[in-house]
Amino acid sequence: MLTRQLLFLFSALGAINGVFLAIYFFRRQPRQPSDWMLGALLLAVGVRTAKSTVLFFDPTIALEFRQLGLSACLLIGPLTYLYVSHYLAERQQAQSDRRWRWHLGLAFLVIGLGVLFPYASYRSIWGISSHVIHVYWLGYLMAAGWALWQARAHLAEGGRMSMQAWMPLSVFAGSLIILVAYVSTPLTSYIVGALSFTFLLHIAVLVFLLRKNEAATKEKYQNRKLSDENAQQILAALELQMLEQELHLNPNLTLAQLARKTGKLPAEVSQALNARLHKSFSVYVNEFRIADAKKLLLAEPQLNLEAVAERCGFNSSSTFFTTFKKVVGQTPARYRADSLPLT
Repeated sequence: MLTRQLLFLFSALGAINGVFLAIYFFRRQPRQPSDWMLGALLLAVGVRTAKSTVLFFDPTIALEFRQLGLSACLLIGPLTYLYVSHYLAERQQAQSDRRWRWHLGLAFLVIGLGVLFPYASYRSIWGISSHVIHVYWLGYLMAAGWALWQARAHLAEGGRMSMQAWMPLSVFAGSLIILVAYVSTPLTSYIVGALSFTFLLHIAVLVFLLRKNEAATKEKYQNRKLSDENAQQILAALELQMLEQELHLNPNLTLAQLARKTGKLPAEVSQALNARLHKSFSVYVNEFRIADAKKLLLAEPQLNLEAVAERCGFNSSSTFFTTFKKVVGQTPARYRADSLPLT
């Protein structure tokens, strides 16, 4: 009896804390899309965990409550991917994926169809749909995993993972473990998923608190203002390295790598760029890439745009197109067409 009570306590604790954490991320300042996605993810997993907990200890619960849990489950995969993609975009100071409405819209469309075909009347269909939902969840996890793999150089600047960089990895791993827990229910127990969430949630909170402590320490250090002379020396050293060694052609170039070339700390380089040029590291590097791209577009008109992007150091065509238009005011194709003489 005591064992069942402890199981219920730990399982319910994860669901309740998940909801409170979701509210925190929804209200957190400054507001970031990644925080909204993480809050929504915690809320969805919290609802799913609550349903699993109640169903395990009271199998007679209303069928509508079971449907609510499955509907929340449908959102976990897309929200995991959207959190990871928005987090990486914010970290790299790139444009976030604006197609998030489509990702969530599809899930909400299916949830709406579920209202028309309720669990109580179509139990056989809902029984099959749970397997489809798990595959759907896995598909988004694969997309999130691929995004993390592509951004591995930015996450491990200087060859070391910061506590801040562990946050998307822990969310991704947590989502994957919870999925495995639910899929393996026939071999284990239905309560394993809820217990997994409780455990992982508290691990994630620990990572988050350490991340805040690290960020506070970093901010304290960055408040040490560089003198104008030191800032100018850093900028001169940066430009020399960029022009002579063409470091911008490396698509995985990081702030730590660039700082190492100048013999300065990443915080000092970042401060010099922001204070003197009012530019971030990514903007500074991308301007060198765009300058090369403008020359290449005209010098080799037979070269397709994807090849131009790759040769100039961009790791994706979409980033190249977005950055080029932002800097030049035209798309690469329009710039080439307007600049080349008519034949």
